[in-house]
Amino acid sequence: MKRISILYLGLLLSLFLVACGGVDKIESEKADAKVGEDATPLSNDEEDKEADETDEVDPDDIWTYYNDATWEGDFNGLRTEIQKVVVTEKAPTLEDEDAEVSAVGVKFLVENTTDGKFTTYPDQATLVTSTGEQVDADLLLSDNLGGDIHEGVIKEGDVIFYLERGEAESIEWIKLEWTSTDIGLEEDGDYDNAYQTEEVKLELK
Repeated sequence: MKRISILYLGLLLSLFLVACGGVDKIESEKADAKVGEDATPLSNDEEDKEADETDEVDPDDIWTYYNDATWEGDFNGLRTEIQKVVVTEKAPTLEDEDAEVSAVGVKFLVENTTDGKFTTYPDQATLVTSTGEQVDADLLLSDNLGGDIHEGVIKEGDVIFYLERGEAESIEWIKLEWTSTDIGLEEDGDYDNAYQTEEVKLELK
């Protein structure tokens, strides 16, 4: 029974991937696989057209979306994107799937565009909010984005933060902080350039 509850909770928390749209929109936001020239993904115009044709508001959706809260960074060829931020006052918990607590979700994409190896930990990020919160990511409910990123690898997923004092809907900005390491430079002893702490501030309102 506990396993069913956890699966239900994970499904509910993953709803913020749906930007008030249908399945076509979700698929269009996923990273393209590295395939041969025969596979031609939709252009942005075609994606937008399909999304417009299928957009329907889900009345049971608990999330408020900030699709313009985006960021891109490049650390020695390790490319990281924040694709959207969402908030809710009605998130369930592992202990109680009927609970309604405040939470923030952040959708990440990480890609190693080099032949080397990195470690990065956006799924262990610290969140700071305009409402005075400082909390760490929930590792149990967040997707596994951290650890070693080998050459050519793409990872994408959601990082969830539970707030201690609530008021998620009142947040005007958030700041995220996490660390990354260039393993090749670390092994070469170039410690000045091997490490990076990302600090990203995003305006929501």
